[in-house]
Amino acid sequence: MNIRTDLVLEQQEGCDSNLSGIEKEYKKTGNATLSIIKICDDEASNILQKPKGTYCTVEFPRLDFVCDTADIINATVKALKKVFKNNITNALVVGLGNTDITPDALGPFVADRVLATRHLGDALKHDLGLDDLKSVCCLAPNVLGKTGIESYDLITATTKKIKPDLIIAIDALAARDPSRLCRTIQLSDSGICPGAGVNNSRKELSKKTIGIPIIAVGIPTVIDANSFFENTKTPIENMMVTPKEIDLLVEKSAQILARAINIFLQPELDIDVIESLT
Repeated sequence: MNIRTDLVLEQQEGCDSNLSGIEKEYKKTGNATLSIIKICDDEASNILQKPKGTYCTVEFPRLDFVCDTADIINATVKALKKVFKNNITNALVVGLGNTDITPDALGPFVADRVLATRHLGDALKHDLGLDDLKSVCCLAPNVLGKTGIESYDLITATTKKIKPDLIIAIDALAARDPSRLCRTIQLSDSGICPGAGVNNSRKELSKKTIGIPIIAVGIPTVIDANSFFENTKTPIENMMVTPKEIDLLVEKSAQILARAINIFLQPELDIDVIESLT
């Protein structure tokens, strides 16, 4: 039975441990673990069913049991720096998803909390003592069923206008293992297909299709129901399962990702200053 997953760690766990064409690295940051998997060749890409690139995974305890999220945020910032090492002067943050469906609302919730600065002129930034502020704008394109416009088309049109150095695309993911729901952050430089985890793939967002480097960031919020019925002969179609505390978990996940992205994009500013402006 083919159980969907967006997580490269889960794909890699089901493969030969001696699989060539991948490089692995593990780091511990307090109560968070950072795993780095680099898919280097086409054979490994085909076996893992993931494009070539660098995939960073941050794993941590249940968010409803965690008060101090500093370690998770620090590990996420390290992961962002691992997948994109160039200087940034102009960035576009895209929150993919549908705010009417809680498990799919992660992207828009994060975009709403990232500090947007593109509208601030140099004179105003100087007057505020924020000369080092990078240009950042945020976009939440919603979903095709509500707007009638593909997210891809809105993102490419915006990209042509603002010409960013980098796009950070945030989306909810699907996992295979229930223990990874809302306890895993995956970041990669290989792009993203919105809706792929729930079998509703839209146009691919990647450097190949848009021409701009993209960091794909996601947290699994749903799991294929077939994970619980592996011995069932008839697959359960189009049924996803999410934790009962999903509203709390998505809210806390959005806060963590937004803070990490703000730190990554505005490294010269103190986080308290950033949050006072959001």
